[in-house]
Amino acid sequence: MPRIETRRWLLALVALSLVSTAGAAVVAAAPLNVAASAGSAPSDQATGPRLRIVEVRGIELRGNQARIDLVLQVRNPGGWKLSLDDIRFHCSFNGTATAQGRSTGDLDLPPHGSADVPVRVDVDGAALLQVLVGLPPDGLVHYRLDGDAELAHTLLRIPFHEQGDVALRLR
Repeated sequence: MPRIETRRWLLALVALSLVSTAGAAVVAAAPLNVAASAGSAPSDQATGPRLRIVEVRGIELRGNQARIDLVLQVRNPGGWKLSLDDIRFHCSFNGTATAQGRSTGDLDLPPHGSADVPVRVDVDGAALLQVLVGLPPDGLVHYRLDGDAELAHTLLRIPFHEQGDVALRLR
């Protein structure tokens, strides 16, 4: 790595370390955007990881509660390794807030790589039934994921907002 790029990265890391933990979520993306605009990193990395639901493995209804087993694909759009400690998200299906989830364990993604992460979420059964009642014959629903991912060992969180379509199936 050229010396000038090393200096920019060190300055960005120093700025990151000076950010207080309470304000980290608000300013987490700012140093990454500074680094990207300085020419030392691709601008797509500033957006952080990309997520999508690749599969709903199962739905269990239990009275007022339900459980959904999701498989999230987490993709690293950047040109260097991305390490995440934690991914937290809210999920809505067809515009109905349905679930809150959290990954467990660390995740290391190679440059331009991806990984499938199984996540089990407990949801309000009534909200899920509202979605299931309106399912089309193919079972496809529109989903939206809003959340953030924590960069490994930094307490800095990068927000994400993703959406797509996935099939819901009862098991």
